[in-house]
Amino acid sequence: MKRLAWLAMTVAACGADFDPGSRVSDFRLIAVGADEPFAAPGDRVTVSTLWHDPEGRPTQWAWTTCTNPDDSTVTACLRSLAAQARSGAPPVVTAGADMDRFTWTVPADALDALPPDTRQAALAGILTVACPGTLRLDLATDAGAGLPIHCLDAASGADLPYERFAVSVRRIFLRAHDRNADPAIGQVTWDGQPWGEADVPETTACANDTNDIDACDGGERHGVAAIPTADSAESGVDEFGAPFTEAVAVQFYASEGTFEFDARTAATARLGSDWVARASARGAEVIMWFVVRDDRGGVSWTSRRVHVRP
Repeated sequence: MKRLAWLAMTVAACGADFDPGSRVSDFRLIAVGADEPFAAPGDRVTVSTLWHDPEGRPTQWAWTTCTNPDDSTVTACLRSLAAQARSGAPPVVTAGADMDRFTWTVPADALDALPPDTRQAALAGILTVACPGTLRLDLATDAGAGLPIHCLDAASGADLPYERFAVSVRRIFLRAHDRNADPAIGQVTWDGQPWGEADVPETTACANDTNDIDACDGGERHGVAAIPTADSAESGVDEFGAPFTEAVAVQFYASEGTFEFDARTAATARLGSDWVARASARGAEVIMWFVVRDDRGGVSWTSRRVHVRP
């Protein structure tokens, strides 16, 4: 079974009852990337983020790390940080406004305490918190009763619900020798033609606000595609002697509109996905994001803009 099974490669956009996940209509941390998805003790790893807030609110960020947590989930990383705090060594947190990048050095002894037969599971979690408001952390509290993280609305001071801010763990696989290059997008197309970063094509919106692309009334339908480079899917034998071939996929996101497909495999990337602008987008400039991922933690992205006629 492919390790990229978490991604529904050819699932169509949601029906009329729910907004599709590809539409970024509220604050969203879309992707977190690392220049070293596989890193060795002593390596410096820089993590970057792709995010969007339609309201343009000031955003506060917090970063910290957990090494070899029980698993790669947010909860496991928070448990590890709480245990560390209770032991008298509180985690080092880097926090502030406009800090959507973070650089961390892998501890020199990150692999030393692990028996050789368990090092295949060695990883570090880089905890990312992004809050379009006022951020409050209490990482000494175990996450069993809920996240020890609060994002307060700047106007009312009320707690924003979890889905309106971001808490994420970016996995960094710890290895003595193995590395993984991020996949890359070689070309983006609009209706089959090259779509440069400075190009802003125009379209006509549907007469209705539909989540079903086939129900678009009177709007123009366009094909968009993001094509990974030929060398994005790496293969070989890892340092533990296991052969691997990466699976690569491209995900589609937009600040408005409806896609036919939210994702494509590398094999079907040239087919792309049709997209329509909804009535709500009339007169607006829509941002599209294309995120390419491999199933060993590599990720990169690019964006384009479309103008919707009034």
